[in-house]
This record gives sequence, structure tokens and C-alpha cells, in this order.
Amino acid sequence: MRSPIDLISALPPAGSTFRWSAWKKAAVVVAVQSGTLGRSEAYDRYMLSEEELSRWEEAFGQDGIAGLQAKSLFSRA
Repeated sequence: MRSPIDLISALPPAGSTFRWSAWKKAAVVVAVQSGTLGRSEAYDRYMLSEEELSRWEEAFGQDGIAGLQAKSLFSRA
């Protein structure tokens, strides 16, 4: 039986992401939070720091995918 959501196939390929879209960030966050992808595996696979992944998780938790969208430096106050 096929699972309704295959989180692994939704993840970007390892080492291939030079520009992170909100959807790619969300896929990593959801995979880590669901236990499909380990935190240390995410750090290594995508060259992320603990701080960066934590910021993504916080932003996703507060505002969903909209929270993961890149923001202009000028819009930050």
C-alpha cells in the first residue's frame, strides 16, 4: 500500500540546492519534524547549521510556508 505523502520524494536532492524556495524549506522542516529525516542528516545533506534549521522550523510554525519566503532586507525593521 502506498502512503498518502512520500516525504522523501518531496525533498530536494542532497547538495543540489543553491537557492532555497519556501516549498523546499517546508519539505525539509516537515520531514525532520515527522522523523522521516534526522536532524543531523538534514544538516549534512543540505549543509545547514543548527541555527538555520531552527529558524526555518520557527518561521514555519508561526506562519506556515509564507513564513519561509525570502524577505527583502528593506522590509525588515
